[in-house]
Amino acid sequence: MKMRPRPSRAKALGFFVLTAALAALGATATAAPANAALGIACPTPTTQAFAPWKDYAAYAYAPNGGFESGSNGWSLAGGAKVVAGNSTFFTHGKGERYSLSLPAGSSATSPPMCISLFSSKMRFFAANAGSSSSRLRVQIIYGGGVSGLLSLVTKTLGLSDVGYVTAGDAWQPSAPIGMLSGTLPLLTQYVQFRFLPADRTGSWLMDDVYLDPLVHG
Repeated sequence: MKMRPRPSRAKALGFFVLTAALAALGATATAAPANAALGIACPTPTTQAFAPWKDYAAYAYAPNGGFESGSNGWSLAGGAKVVAGNSTFFTHGKGERYSLSLPAGSSATSPPMCISLFSSKMRFFAANAGSSSSRLRVQIIYGGGVSGLLSLVTKTLGLSDVGYVTAGDAWQPSAPIGMLSGTLPLLTQYVQFRFLPADRTGSWLMDDVYLDPLVHG
């Protein structure tokens, strides 16, 4: 008697994820109205903010992404605070004046914003007056749909939606932080970004947070 080969764990997981994604498709079709009802911003990608660094993607600005409205919409903890002094690139506006200070042990979580099929990365601007070896941790937080499945997929496949940024004391653009939503877009409807120093040796400032790209409103 011939024995049928057992499906691999990866294939089984892939089938599970696909099934869940298809089940979520109907909910995703109504994501924009649902997000609007919840007060979640769905801005349009209108700027090539990182074109001077040869990144020509169209980006959408995160809600209060430059802290010009203070900490409105953001959740700050551990001494994180809005301070005077803008990114020297003024990508969002020449008249802007503020940024966010992130001392050791602090954290900042952005307001939620819509996410969609082609949302694949985010970027921002940072400066670090502390040790050059210090790192800023960036975590992607998903919500809506059946986004809880992303945690299972991440754990099972060894993937992560956490990135680390280094910077010197002069303002500079962060490296792109990738997002699983570009691979599994049907499992989530909106996203938030959490920033926190990964050690106690840095003195971090951040400003002008962008998502690339956002296609539905």
